[in-house]
Amino acid sequence: MANLLELCDVLDTYKSKKHGVIALSEYNLWFPLKPSAALAGIVGDLMGDGHLQDAPKLRVDYTSKYVCELDRFDKEVSGLFGIHGKIRRCTTNKYNTKNLGINNKPFARVLKLIGVPTGPKVSKSFSIPRWILEDKVLFSRFINRLFSCEACVDVQSKCIELRMYKSLELLEDGISFFNQIKYYLLLYFKIETTNPFLEGRVTVGKYGKMTKGIRIKIKRKDSVTKYYEFVGFEDTRKQERLGKVVLSFSKSNII
Repeated sequence: MANLLELCDVLDTYKSKKHGVIALSEYNLWFPLKPSAALAGIVGDLMGDGHLQDAPKLRVDYTSKYVCELDRFDKEVSGLFGIHGKIRRCTTNKYNTKNLGINNKPFARVLKLIGVPTGPKVSKSFSIPRWILEDKVLFSRFINRLFSCEACVDVQSKCIELRMYKSLELLEDGISFFNQIKYYLLLYFKIETTNPFLEGRVTVGKYGKMTKGIRIKIKRKDSVTKYYEFVGFEDTRKQERLGKVVLSFSKSNII
């Protein structure tokens, strides 16, 4: 598989080559940056519960209620890039979450170049990077992490549902993103989903944008079972609920 980035690719993002050489001098060992499941998972995390800030300062944030989840993300980043973040309590929401912040500008520049969207995702046009879509293992890891962040398991309805919000002017873009997920789940794993559909209500999002939820479900017995076997959730709570759904299928005649 071809390399994703060379050192010169990141160097080209600096206005001053001299400044870029100095800024990247500690990180030459990152390059050439190769595609990997770990890197695809980091992209999935950042399209889910993460945030790549572009201005006023390049930085990465990953949010969770659970310190063990923040530690997992920090370990993934450290394993590939040798850098660590710091955990702090979030003060901008009411959900008692914590935030892992990574203040490393070269790392943020790398993430931008490999397809991680910057800024508020509800008002940003983005898609799954081609390098992830072209490989079954990388796509599986990406979906595992994105769904671990954003999907839920409905034990009563026996389905998996992914829901993400998009500003009204970018709903078509959001549906295209969901259609990528639908197409490649079917291509690689024979997992069938519903077509993406919109919530009826309009919600005012965190950044004051008018948004709608875009939803997709995995409902069929064979598809839910294949998701459990071939993709799954790294979130143990969700994986356990999914296991209960799969077990209930074996006790019924649901197709």
